[in-house]
Amino acid sequence: MLIDIIKKEILDHLLSAKFLFMFLICFVLILLSVYMGVGSYLADKKVYDDDVAWDNLTMQPPNNYGILLQGALKVYRAPQTLGTLVKGVEDAAGRVSHVILSEVGLSESKYESNPLTAVFGAFDLIFVVKMALSLFAILLIYDAISGEREKGTLKLSLSNSVPRDRLLLGKAIGGYISLIVPLLIPMLLGLIYLSLHPQIVLTGEDWQRLGLIFFMFLLYLSVFFFLGLLVSSLTVRSSTSLLILIFIWSVWGMVLPKASVIIAGHLQPIPVPNEIYTQRSSAETQVIQEFQPRYAELEAQFNIKRVAVNPIAYRIEGDYQGYQAALPKINEERDRKIEENNAKIDRDYQLRKNAQASLAKNISRISPASAVTFGATTLARTGVDDYNRFVKAALEYKPVVTEWVRTSPDIRVTRTVTLANGNTQTVTNYKEVESGMPAGMPQPAIESENLSLSINRILPDLTSMAVMIVLLMGGAYFAFIRCDVR
Repeated sequence: MLIDIIKKEILDHLLSAKFLFMFLICFVLILLSVYMGVGSYLADKKVYDDDVAWDNLTMQPPNNYGILLQGALKVYRAPQTLGTLVKGVEDAAGRVSHVILSEVGLSESKYESNPLTAVFGAFDLIFVVKMALSLFAILLIYDAISGEREKGTLKLSLSNSVPRDRLLLGKAIGGYISLIVPLLIPMLLGLIYLSLHPQIVLTGEDWQRLGLIFFMFLLYLSVFFFLGLLVSSLTVRSSTSLLILIFIWSVWGMVLPKASVIIAGHLQPIPVPNEIYTQRSSAETQVIQEFQPRYAELEAQFNIKRVAVNPIAYRIEGDYQGYQAALPKINEERDRKIEENNAKIDRDYQLRKNAQASLAKNISRISPASAVTFGATTLARTGVDDYNRFVKAALEYKPVVTEWVRTSPDIRVTRTVTLANGNTQTVTNYKEVESGMPAGMPQPAIESENLSLSINRILPDLTSMAVMIVLLMGGAYFAFIRCDVR
């Protein structure tokens, strides 16, 4: 009997004009999102490769390695392969860290070069699933119970000694199978296209991540499917059921995720970028004032005096050559202290920003749209946490490579010079660039998150949607068991 109910439900859906419309729309949207995702990834990959190649050209003669301290050294965030399906923050987040001159965060996002992209947002697979397929789940199931009650067929079915729980189970299974067909077929075609593309390389771990992403999509659609079944069991008219479901879909899918960011911003505010810049400038000014006595002492040591020539010019008297030779040591000590202060300000800001983001994420998890977004972007390695990991690595790399540039014998040459007073002074200068970056230069510790860590991070999202599904299934069951079919 259960098999017959499932077959009837599947045939009723597959032969309906509503299902045909849904299938065609999903087919076009999913394949189009995959095609556009591949094009976007290849374009980003070309920009990444060109930038790395350009940096190698920049580090060519005639130059000396001192240009590394002037912002020539950059670290680029490579585009993720699974960004072809789940863009995440790939477009919005910066992709370049100017290591020596690095401020908080990264620069040169796609939104900076093309602001129109920010207006319309990314068109990827997760957008199609979150907006189109969740809406189709509602349209497919909103009249499963209330519609039959209106037509009188529900009363007729139950008069044939069909148990209510078996009838509900058959409708649920048949409807759900019908729902995943518009996702499964175009998704398989899209993955075939992706795997056969000569410029896309998917590893074994990538395929595992794709499988988990697809599983999360199924959970997400299940939430709206069983929500539709619950509301349809509680309402007498199918039109009422549809209106309620559209309202919940709007709040869950669009309002709550954005509201969570606003709420977290009020509960745990962070400084705006201008405040960070002011803090850095203030700390730098304070360090410069602290070193003024050192500079005055050095001038006195070499009898440096500034004698006015005219109102806008002066000449320097004293052992200026000796003064110039001793000056870099104090300058380096001053710059090192400034960078330490800046690094502390950056770390504090990053910690506060991460705390606010974590609060917003936890609040928004009451929305299945947020849960599936966090889970899918984590698995695709295109989420906020992956962006923060890159920022952290870039900030940690900055003092390491700065110290290396200033002290490494690979790019520094030390010689002894004779001063005008007959004394000798050790002077250190940068070597001339031979070809590209020096071989001994330390590299940033940027590592991709392994699959087990990603799974651990998506457990709250999986749990959130699983709890919703259980509650909605239970609610639909009790509502149908107790409903009046007349």
